[in-house]
Amino acid sequence: MVMATGIIAIAALLEGYSWLAWSLFVIDVLLFVLLLIFMLQRLLFQWPTFIKDFKSYEKGPGVFTFVVAMCMIGNEVILFNNWIGLGKIILTFAVIFWLIINYGFFFYVTTTNHKKNLKEGISGSWLLTVVSIQAIAVLTIYSAPSSEAAMFVATCLFFTGCVFYLYLMSLIVYRISFFELHAKDLGAAYWINMGATAITTLAGSLLLLNGKEFHLIAALLPFIKGLTLLFWSAGTWWIPLLIMLGIWRHGVRKVKPPISSSGYSPTYWAFVFPLGMYTACTFRLSETLDLTFLKVIPKYFIFFAIITWTAVMIGFISHLLVKEKA
Repeated sequence: MVMATGIIAIAALLEGYSWLAWSLFVIDVLLFVLLLIFMLQRLLFQWPTFIKDFKSYEKGPGVFTFVVAMCMIGNEVILFNNWIGLGKIILTFAVIFWLIINYGFFFYVTTTNHKKNLKEGISGSWLLTVVSIQAIAVLTIYSAPSSEAAMFVATCLFFTGCVFYLYLMSLIVYRISFFELHAKDLGAAYWINMGATAITTLAGSLLLLNGKEFHLIAALLPFIKGLTLLFWSAGTWWIPLLIMLGIWRHGVRKVKPPISSSGYSPTYWAFVFPLGMYTACTFRLSETLDLTFLKVIPKYFIFFAIITWTAVMIGFISHLLVKEKA
């Protein structure tokens, strides 16, 4: 929820909708504080349940959203208020939690004797590991654009995220192509297939925009440009297929949409986030490669993202009201 709201706020700011951007920014900070309180409560009073979920192949990757949400708040405080010092503090905590979550999760799935097969174990949510890496790269660039050491770290993170996407996407494509997939299994998390490419594009674009004066990045400019465009192209390829699968899921298989209280699921925010990220990354890519004609995409795509955010938020509020009455 924080990831989706934050990136749409940033996309709205880039597109010049200041009043909307600031409104979403305020909402996002409030949501983050509220959800942080709930998360701390869960850690303190439901630790065994949290650890069980963290070690789960299905739910474990979802913990990476905490890191991405922190980075999103960090990006916002810098872009909206130019609070670089606060952004650096948030980055520090995000890196600490990422180290714990990243290596804790992969250590467990490597050493556990209760491994799941590929059909049951892998899903689009695993790409949140890629999103978290690139989120830290983006916040690192925003926090210290004039530091050669910071830009070196951001470049390494960008490359690492690219490699992990190729690893995981190979498994995900194999899973959805060669194993039976029911409509209920094809959730919004598969939109992260595109979302991970979008945030990779954003990280690459920001490296190109901010790192030209550093000799290492200057030497790698053609390679980074190629990779950045490659990931944007891959993400663009996913969009029509994901829309077709969504129509099949909700129109043909009659899975309830997120706008209804009975159809709402927190995973639908994984559908909204990629839409906002694709808007923001395309805007930055058009700046980076000086392709002004590309700006027509974020100019209109942002409305698709806002409408989707509104629909999921209505479903969320309806869900809360129904639970309150019950």
